[in-house]
Amino acid sequence: MEGIFTISLDFELHWGVFDKKNRDLRKTCYLNTVDLIPKMLQLFTQYEVHVTWASVGSLFARDAIEWNQMKPQILPAFTNEIYSAYSFASKNGLDDSNTWAHFAPETISKILQFPGQELGTHTFSHYYCLEPKQNPEAFSADLEAARKAAAKFNTNLKSLVFPRNQFEPAFLNICYQKGIRTIRSNPKDWFWEPIPDSRSGLMRKVFRTGDAYLPIGKRTSYPLESIKGNPNEPIQLPASRLLKAWQPKASFMNKMHFSRVMNELNVAAKKKECYHLWWHPENFGDYPKENLDQLEILLKHFQTLNKKFGMKSWNMGEYTAELN
Repeated sequence: MEGIFTISLDFELHWGVFDKKNRDLRKTCYLNTVDLIPKMLQLFTQYEVHVTWASVGSLFARDAIEWNQMKPQILPAFTNEIYSAYSFASKNGLDDSNTWAHFAPETISKILQFPGQELGTHTFSHYYCLEPKQNPEAFSADLEAARKAAAKFNTNLKSLVFPRNQFEPAFLNICYQKGIRTIRSNPKDWFWEPIPDSRSGLMRKVFRTGDAYLPIGKRTSYPLESIKGNPNEPIQLPASRLLKAWQPKASFMNKMHFSRVMNELNVAAKKKECYHLWWHPENFGDYPKENLDQLEILLKHFQTLNKKFGMKSWNMGEYTAELN
C-alpha cells in the first residue's frame, strides 16, 4: 500500500472562538475566509487532493431564525457558561448585521460541488466534550442537530473532529450511533493529550509551539495497519501536524515550519505511511494570498510524491472502505 496524505479542516468562523475572541475584530478575517475557500477548493481539485471539511453545523443555517429551528432540544449545561454557544448567542445576538460571523450555507454548498471533498462535522455548536458538567445526552442531541442540518444539503456526516481536540473516548459509541465512522484523534505526544480548556497551561503551549519547528515530539506519520477501531466505534485517525499560518515579519520561522511539514510528508511517502495534516480555514484569513501561495507549494510537492512514490490522497471518510 502506498503512502496516504490526508487533510482535515476545522471550518468554524466565529463559532470556534466565541469564548475567546471579539467577534467584530475578526470581521475581515471571516470575510476573507469565505472568499478564499473557493480558491482552496480549486487548488485541491487541480492537484487531486481529497479533504474533509469538519464544519460546525451552525454554519449550515441561513440566519438566526433557521438556527433556532435547527438547534438541539437538549442544550449543554456547562459549569462555566462561557463554553456554551447558546449562552453566547443569547448575550451577543445573531442578527442580520453579523451573519458573516455565524452562517455560511452557500460556502457549504460550494464545498460539496468539488470532487474528493467530504463534508464532516465539528459538532453543531462547537461542543466542548471535556468541560465540566457536559453530559452524553446533550452531546447526542448536538450530533443529531448536526445530522439534521446536513440533510439540508443531501449529505450524511460520516467523519468528526472534536472541537479544541477535546477527544472523549466515552462519546465514541454515541458518534457511531449517529452515523460517524471516522474521527480525528490527537497526536500521541503528552502535550497533545486531550484536556479541558482550563488545564491548558503554558508548558503545553511551549512544547506545541516548539514541536512545530523542531523535532521535539514523536514521528508524525504511521502505517495504515496501525489504525484501529473498536466494535461500534468509529475508526480513530490520528492527526500528524497542525499547519501553521504564514505570518509577516517571521520569515525564518515560516520557512522552518514549512520545511518541517514538507520533510514529514517526504518520510510518509517513502515509508508508505499515513500523514494527516490539519488547520482552520480561518487561519488563512489574515494573510490569504501568502497562505494560498504556501498551500499551492505544498500541494505541488504532494503531486511530485504521487508521481515518484505513488502517494495517494484520501479524505477521512475514505479510510472506512479500507479498514471496515
